[in-house]
Amino acid sequence: MTRLGAMLTRNHAPEDLPNLAKAMAPGLDELWIIEDLNFAGGISQLMAVLAATDNDASGRPRVGHGIAPAPFRNPAALAMEWATVEHLYPGRLIGGIGHGVPDWMDRVGEGVPSRLGLLRDTILSTKQILAGGSASYHGTNVHIDDVELVFPPTAEIPVLAGVTGPKSLHLSGEVADGTVLPEGFTADRIADARARTNAGREAAARTDPHYLTVFVTFYCGDVTQLPPPPPGVPLDGFAVEGPTVGDVIEPLQQLIDAGADSLIIIPFGNEAEQTRLLAKEIRPRLSPG
Repeated sequence: MTRLGAMLTRNHAPEDLPNLAKAMAPGLDELWIIEDLNFAGGISQLMAVLAATDNDASGRPRVGHGIAPAPFRNPAALAMEWATVEHLYPGRLIGGIGHGVPDWMDRVGEGVPSRLGLLRDTILSTKQILAGGSASYHGTNVHIDDVELVFPPTAEIPVLAGVTGPKSLHLSGEVADGTVLPEGFTADRIADARARTNAGREAAARTDPHYLTVFVTFYCGDVTQLPPPPPGVPLDGFAVEGPTVGDVIEPLQQLIDAGADSLIIIPFGNEAEQTRLLAKEIRPRLSPG
């Protein structure tokens, strides 16, 4: 069954996140925050959203960290933060690690010559620390010795790779528990991404599930009433939009059929209203993936 969720876009002031998360969460499986340079910090956003929505006995919604930049996040520090979050909100965290936008990483002095190698080392070492016990990892880009969490996570934290390129998708299949695809991916591109991650899994002889999370820009309603898009999230490229619920069912279903395990809308307009439509009116008309 495909999980449905929504992103809290980066343009919201931190003090607005709790109420916004409460309004968006009902009926959804996942909420995702976004960590971008100059905006709100990822870990603090996670905590705010988890605290505001911690009232569902089913453990929903899970909250995703989208996406921690590998050059910006030391594996030991990231593992410590995620393990702490897991203790406070068991079973609700989804971890995400990506390359980081090169220009942003350069601006903070964290540009690296081997983005692919750093991503591999960061994912593997972070997962090793999270697994508990004494962790040592000596890669080309990451070196840790005898790092052992006093408070390891009480349950496994899925670590997903936020990537797009062919080599990175193959790597995600090899070392990550899933892949996050950004907005703009058509059904054909999703199917291609699934094939590339599957090739990586086969190369690593992995048989465990690999979850494919897909972000998609979304608007259902009168387009003439649509306000300007939020800063940094232009409504261009592939998007799901239409005046009625019936108009958006088919394009959403195409993304599910292409292999999306989690479909996360980036809502335009009134976010609470858009997510209500997704949970109450659209979800019952979608076929499970």
